[in-house]
Amino acid sequence: KERLGSWFSSRGALLSQVQAGGAAADPQRKQAGELMKKRGVANAEKAASLLRESLRRDPENAAIKLELADALNMVTRIKTNANSLVIEGTQDSPAFKKIWRTLGGEALPLALDARKAFPGSVKALSVYADAFMFSSSAKGIVKQALTGVGKKYVALAKELYAHPEWDGAVGCAFLGGFYAVAPWPIGSKGKAAKYLDEGARRAPTRRNLYYVGVVSYQAGDYRKAADHFQRAIATPVSREPSSTEADIADFLLERARRGLKAAQEAIAAEP
Repeated sequence: KERLGSWFSSRGALLSQVQAGGAAADPQRKQAGELMKKRGVANAEKAASLLRESLRRDPENAAIKLELADALNMVTRIKTNANSLVIEGTQDSPAFKKIWRTLGGEALPLALDARKAFPGSVKALSVYADAFMFSSSAKGIVKQALTGVGKKYVALAKELYAHPEWDGAVGCAFLGGFYAVAPWPIGSKGKAAKYLDEGARRAPTRRNLYYVGVVSYQAGDYRKAADHFQRAIATPVSREPSSTEADIADFLLERARRGLKAAQEAIAAEP
């Protein structure tokens, strides 16, 4: 058991070294890495193209698979607003489903291979969880929540939950978001609020504060919603190394402003 645990840890610790060494030997991987740091759809799409070429030359390289899945996730995240919570319904549109099916379907097997190769890496876990969420959402968010896919999603979310330092306690966002949109008997507004409140306490980022605003508004607590929407608007975009918030920062800001207006109107209409 001790030897196995040591092996897992070493695999995770070596990931950054493997990526750095590989990128140094492959100019296209290095260029892709620089593009990913700049973020944005065009940069991520270019990075994905470069990494596809690298993977063709070295098809069994798990580090390249991880980098490519990460680039595909970034494109998907930006184009579909990361499938974020909204006050009204979900973002389950035909256009978004097509993106989730195409890019998520490409990213998922790559991310799975990387996850198996680097079981101790939170980065690999996070990339796999994102790819799984996007790919699964292509068949309908609410519909999938009631299947084995929903159970797998929750299991991955709980793994991320064990790493609150990663991407602004993204595990809380995964769990809270799931319980907020899942139908009865799985969905639970109480569980959603619990996890999202915890996420905002642990990491008061724009995303986490906005999410609390959404579920508070849906629960009819308009004052709490207005407070969190205001705080989300005033909070700068997270620049933590693992944060993906920059990819949806403008969307969050626009939706927070819209949510604040709706909450203020609801408060004004109270007897």
